Amino acid sequence: MSALDNARRSAAEFLRKTTGDDRPEWRPTFLGDSPEGANAIGPVCTDEDHVESEDPSAFECCPEPIIAVEPALVDYLVELLNADREAGSS
Repeated sequence: MSALDNARRSAAEFLRKTTGDDRPEWRPTFLGDSPEGANAIGPVCTDEDHVESEDPSAFECCPEPIIAVEPALVDYLVELLNADREAGSS
């Protein structure tokens, strides 16, 4: 197993415990006020009352982990994680 395979396996185990899915879909989100744009990433919220298109902030209903990220990296990391998710099994 490569280091990347081992990292994926460890992440999948953690994500299964925190989100119920070993390969959740990721999204840009906000932690507090961020005039520069989204400043965090997190799994897509599964709460039907949280309409992310209306308010993309992270709330208590959102699954963990919510990860603070420099705004310049948010879109890249979301795309990278979602591409890895779509590429195959955990």
